[in-house]
Amino acid sequence: MDSLRNPQSTDSRGDDPESQSDLSALSWVQDELRRSLELAHKALRRHLKESETTFDSDVDAADPAVIHGARQHIHQGVGALELVGLPAGANLLRACEAAVQRCIAKPRMLDIHAVATIESASFAVLDYVARLLSGKTVSPLAMFPQYRAVQELAGADRVHPADLWTRDWQWQPLPDDELAVPRAPDAATRSAIEGKMLSIMRNPTPATASRMSDICAGLGAGTDHPQTSTLWKLAAAMFEAQSQGLLSPDVFSKRVASRLLAQLRIFERGGREVSERLARDLLFFCAQADSPGDGRRANRPEIGRAHV
Repeated sequence: MDSLRNPQSTDSRGDDPESQSDLSALSWVQDELRRSLELAHKALRRHLKESETTFDSDVDAADPAVIHGARQHIHQGVGALELVGLPAGANLLRACEAAVQRCIAKPRMLDIHAVATIESASFAVLDYVARLLSGKTVSPLAMFPQYRAVQELAGADRVHPADLWTRDWQWQPLPDDELAVPRAPDAATRSAIEGKMLSIMRNPTPATASRMSDICAGLGAGTDHPQTSTLWKLAAAMFEAQSQGLLSPDVFSKRVASRLLAQLRIFERGGREVSERLARDLLFFCAQADSPGDGRRANRPEIGRAHV
């Protein structure tokens, strides 16, 4: 996933709809967005200065209205980006807003590092907007380093690049895999997946990914529940892409693998609830898979792409 390894990547795989936003509306809102974020930055810097000069460094004695004002200015930026159809940028600013809100509850968290983190995220959004207006093809995933930093500041439970991938989601049936051998979500299948999990977490290999792809494809073929079938077919596609060198294993795909095991355990107990978030994350990885230019392709990611 080049756009995660290189924050300046202009990779547009997945045909993200943000690159097709109405540029006239975006141009209209750009100046207002910049002003709102500048006011937010000034408010954060002012609060920081007041906190540093308050008698006995009593941070709680600083004017709370200042930091509340910063949060409100960022919130206005979120609304502006939603208005012009840039949900990835809005998500990044929403994370900034959550970080400021956490600092309101815990004022001593708002130090120079926290302010710099929020400012860096704001500048990433402004740069992203400017690149779109200049006609450049830029992926919203280029903002992920800043998104990750500000989400950590906000204490978020989830930080995932798919949060900046704004493809609308809906469950869709996927084509059958004629090579898949149907499997049931039973103890034998769980044991087979658990047997591969250690390798996936520590030293993922193409052979392991290929085997995981076959197991997931079998689970997709072994159910008549449409959403469950789609989930496992997307998982099969992701692992096959890894086995073919079309998608590099990373910490996020490893976490997806462990979540798949948890989902399998639910099915094994007779549960029918399917995680939409997990399915969408799998679709995200399918959309990132691509041919390296030497003719290699994988069939199952193409099945996954049918969902995009």
